[in-house]
Amino acid sequence: MQGVLLDNKSIVVAYDHKRGEAEKGRKKFRKGEDRAAIGHGDCIDCFQCVNVCPTGIDIRNGTQLECINCTACIDACDEIMEKVDLPKGLIRYASEDNIEKKAKFKFTPRLKGYTAVLIILTGILIGMLFLRNDLEANILRLPGQLYEHKEGNIISNVYTFKVVNKTTRDIPDVTFKLLSHKGTISLVRNDNFTVPAQELTEGTLFIEINNAALDGDKNTVKIGVFSGEEQIETTSARFMAPRSYR
Repeated sequence: MQGVLLDNKSIVVAYDHKRGEAEKGRKKFRKGEDRAAIGHGDCIDCFQCVNVCPTGIDIRNGTQLECINCTACIDACDEIMEKVDLPKGLIRYASEDNIEKKAKFKFTPRLKGYTAVLIILTGILIGMLFLRNDLEANILRLPGQLYEHKEGNIISNVYTFKVVNKTTRDIPDVTFKLLSHKGTISLVRNDNFTVPAQELTEGTLFIEINNAALDGDKNTVKIGVFSGEEQIETTSARFMAPRSYR
């Protein structure tokens, strides 16, 4: 992905080979010599940029996909340049055009497109953060279990539930209520429970509905999750019933 997006105008961590190599390439530093007069560049071949690189690449070989843009090589090179009394910036944030042609940064149509996409994605992320519920509930039928036919033409299904608290506070008095059908929901242990902050609570529950209120053998029931009297989440589940031949 990075390779596709890069071009000659992309700002990356780059080695200024024009300045570093000059006419005769790199040369170890020797005190008192005029490097420009003898045709050598400012790179003193100290390998500090290579030694500090966490991925072990040599930035002097050009832009590489392994580069994670940590800028450790920039800091190391600037420190060496300062010690040998040469200008900093031999390794810096720059584009290939900036190094080759001394071209200044321009806000190109391609960059405008990337910026627009980034703004849209950022807006979506912020919207999702504001719209997300404090609590997430998943209710699934217990695998391998069918319905149970009880007295009074009541159909019962057993489910497992998982409730995730995404906040930093406890959510007390959590209960489930049927919204789409007239029926009852009963938990195996307690009728209500507390979901601790940033924790997962799971358990088992039964949903019981009169067969007359059901439409066929496969129904979708809507379930509300409440904290006290406040509805904080809505979820759904499949409800199995006897097949009707009417």
